[in-house]
Amino acid sequence: GRARQSVARSLDREVRKAAPSVVAGTAPVSLERAGLVDWDFQDLPEVVDTRVAGGVVRGYPALIDEGSSVALRVEATPEAAALHTRKGVRRLLMLTVPSPVSYVQEHLTSNEKLALASSPYPSAKALIEDCRAAVADAAIERAGSVPRSRAAFDALKAELTRGSVDDVFATVSLAARILLASREVERGMKNANSMALLGPLGDIRAQLAGLIRPGFVSDTGLARLQHLPRYLDGARLRVEALPDNPGRDRAWMTELEKATAAFTEAGGAIPLPEGAPDRLVRARWLLEELRVGLFAQRLGTAEPVSVQRIQKALRE
Repeated sequence: GRARQSVARSLDREVRKAAPSVVAGTAPVSLERAGLVDWDFQDLPEVVDTRVAGGVVRGYPALIDEGSSVALRVEATPEAAALHTRKGVRRLLMLTVPSPVSYVQEHLTSNEKLALASSPYPSAKALIEDCRAAVADAAIERAGSVPRSRAAFDALKAELTRGSVDDVFATVSLAARILLASREVERGMKNANSMALLGPLGDIRAQLAGLIRPGFVSDTGLARLQHLPRYLDGARLRVEALPDNPGRDRAWMTELEKATAAFTEAGGAIPLPEGAPDRLVRARWLLEELRVGLFAQRLGTAEPVSVQRIQKALRE
């Protein structure tokens, strides 16, 4: 692993040194640029081949999110380029589609404002911006591929602009619901604070930390975010049932621990690192469904789930 990383790094350096290159049959141009705030450059090629010391080095052009702007850089691997470019395109969309932040803030209910004020984000505005990022990600997902031309980017931008206010508003409302549900769980845990319940309460606390943290809206993504209120309702019902039947909770927790151990052994961690393989992403959310299936069956699960199904998903 380490040797491969070092080869990738030195290749990366070679590719960067050789960035001025012939792209798509045009005259030599320098691919690398910084400070971009709109798609005012040529099409983004998938690969760029550069002659270096008698050989050819293949590089992968990428858009890099730099916060207030985007940079155009050549990466050493297609995986790194793909990961960066998705975020770079998202940043360009957020820079070019008008932000409805002030409109959203004005139209929130007092309960929603309260939820946003006590969120793990540095400010309500930061949370709303993260909701914008999640909405932009969903638009890229619907498009089926990351745009590589000005025309494709403009089409995506137009689509995002059309639904921006409603979609961001709906996402912020959902985030507020999630935050309020999380506070209900925390309130229940304060009331159930006997020594005998320390194990399950610690497990629920870890579950909350895995679900809700700065950046959780865009990290989770819109499709999965819809399920979080149910996961949190499940945690609340578990807390309420704990004092009456700690033995039953302990038996179910043993099942959950088996599934969690399989997930960890397969390289899984919560929160998942960027670019984690699909099987780990799937198993991570199946663990949340398993919690509902074990501790709050009456809420129902999004799909059939068991320890065996999670182990199978990890092998796929």
